[in-house]
Amino acid sequence: MSAHAQLLKFVDDELARSAAMIERCVTGTLALLRDTRDALASGERERQFEIVEALQRQGARYQARFLEALREGVQRELAAQDGSAGPAIAAAPAALELMDESRVEADIEISRAMQLIDSTAEWERRELQTFTSTLCGLQHVSEDSNPLRPVVYASALWEAACAIVAAPGQRATLLRLSAGVMAGLLKSAWAAASSRLEAAGVQPGIYRTVLLAPGAASGRSTSAREAARAGVLGALLASVPAGELAPVPGVPAAPAGTDGRVAALLSRLFAAIQADTQLPAPVRAVLARLQVAALRVALQDSAMLDSPTHPVWLLMNRIAAAGQSYPVAADKRLAALLAFCDALAEEVSRAQVGDATPFRRALARIDAFLAEQLQWQLREAADSVAGLQRAERRDVLEQILSQRLADQMAPVHAPAPIRRFVTATWSKVLAEAMVRFGEQVEPTPGWLRAVDDLLWSLQPPDHPQSRQRLVALLPGLLQRLRSGMALIALPEAEQQAVLDALMPLHAESLRPGPRAAAEALTPEQIVQRMREEVIPDTPLPRPFSDSVIDLASMDTVPADFLATDIGAPEDAARRVDTLQLGERLRMLVRGRWTRVQLLWRSDKTLYLLFAGERPGLTHSITRRALERLDAAGLLRPLEDKPTVQRAIDSLVNELPLPS
Repeated sequence: MSAHAQLLKFVDDELARSAAMIERCVTGTLALLRDTRDALASGERERQFEIVEALQRQGARYQARFLEALREGVQRELAAQDGSAGPAIAAAPAALELMDESRVEADIEISRAMQLIDSTAEWERRELQTFTSTLCGLQHVSEDSNPLRPVVYASALWEAACAIVAAPGQRATLLRLSAGVMAGLLKSAWAAASSRLEAAGVQPGIYRTVLLAPGAASGRSTSAREAARAGVLGALLASVPAGELAPVPGVPAAPAGTDGRVAALLSRLFAAIQADTQLPAPVRAVLARLQVAALRVALQDSAMLDSPTHPVWLLMNRIAAAGQSYPVAADKRLAALLAFCDALAEEVSRAQVGDATPFRRALARIDAFLAEQLQWQLREAADSVAGLQRAERRDVLEQILSQRLADQMAPVHAPAPIRRFVTATWSKVLAEAMVRFGEQVEPTPGWLRAVDDLLWSLQPPDHPQSRQRLVALLPGLLQRLRSGMALIALPEAEQQAVLDALMPLHAESLRPGPRAAAEALTPEQIVQRMREEVIPDTPLPRPFSDSVIDLASMDTVPADFLATDIGAPEDAARRVDTLQLGERLRMLVRGRWTRVQLLWRSDKTLYLLFAGERPGLTHSITRRALERLDAAGLLRPLEDKPTVQRAIDSLVNELPLPS
């Protein structure tokens, strides 16, 4: 579906009106912040005051970033309509963004904002789709026809919030409030847009409708419905009254002496598969070539109609699921899959055998092909895998080193900032150095010695020779501390804070005269100091050499995906543990449902790597972030139902079943 000139003109007009809309959104958001501030606790009031201050001081920047992000999002939607990569996707980014918990939390907030907008203005959005589908030259209404989607506005609001507010909690608050205001504004704006298009003579499109056979709406037996849920065609066939399954024109007639109703039922089943819009057209064509061979098996093997796990159905579902993973027509993985499946279908069709042997053999061959394709994608992602392996080794080393440093630091008298620096920051430095340079190669040994030197410098013996040693030690020690902090890219302000905290301690140690002896700590005091080791849970962002894809396959998040009750962490952990290599899923990334395939998991399952919708692009994600996505309902199977099961469900609506 290409974006027609009329649609582009309409989109440009709506974008031109967005400046006034975001200005009203800022005004409404400020009013909400002021109204709700008095009812909040003191800490929350302070945070809301900071948001109000940021909006007032940087309102122009907020609005400019929203308009910029909105235009970028609309351009991506239009590029997706045209089937092109678009400038934002085609450009090869410098690094892969690792999806950690902070990134996932942002996705969840965008999803909630998107759902709020859609639920508030759903009627107006659907009405506008009828007009934009006409502008695109479509015969029926399509969800993809309108690039001005809730996800685009929610993402733009998030980008605008990030432009003026640094704290994640404040960004989330600003997004939730502004999304509520924007939802009301869009409700009016989309209604007005529909009215303008109608006044301009644009005829609204019509939705596809399902025509049921006479009596189908009220004549569905419980047994037939249960058979459909179980995927059993035999029970469905037995429930259809005699004479209601007439042969379908254009379908090969059943051999003499066989039940023509079986042929008619299968023809309806394959017709339902051909009408399944979830399947790409080339995949539907491959499945259609299996119809005659499937009929031969059905006429001689009754188990085919009674078992949803028969090789015929398994082969069809496997081809359909694999084909759905690649929505881009130019994807070389899809081209290879279709070529292989075409050859398989030809081989199965030529086999003049009435049992399931050709299908069983084809199923084994396509499984082998998909396994080889998985390995090929894994080889393509070798650099990303190597980076994730290093990251896992670094994380494991960091945990071990942090505990050892905490034990070493426990009896030392030092202020909390220095204790946190040694046990948290310096453990990151040592772990990074060991992974990057090795344990025995400089500068790693020097940074290891820096720990002993630093702890000694905090409480040197009260002796002139100790002061002389400290004077000689300090320049090199401080230089090693600076170089270590630079290794992990610690912000300059945090580096200076550490040095400022050390300065008075070293000044006291250099002062001549008697000083207080090192305090003797009881075991209870040592335990208390170990409890003071506050180690941040959020890992530092680490660069990789790939990019995150953002091609949309859904424009809104269903309400049941965003329930307020988050799933139990142990349930999410169990589901992540059960993921199999090669498994295909849908994952919400930046407010967009994207299709992924699990390529690799690290030895300790701290990191996972997924293949994306476009060839050569991957998603890397931490285990904790993946569990968070799953608990929020934002990690789903690729198909809610297999292709054959969806077709059987369609037959239940079409066939006149007895009550």
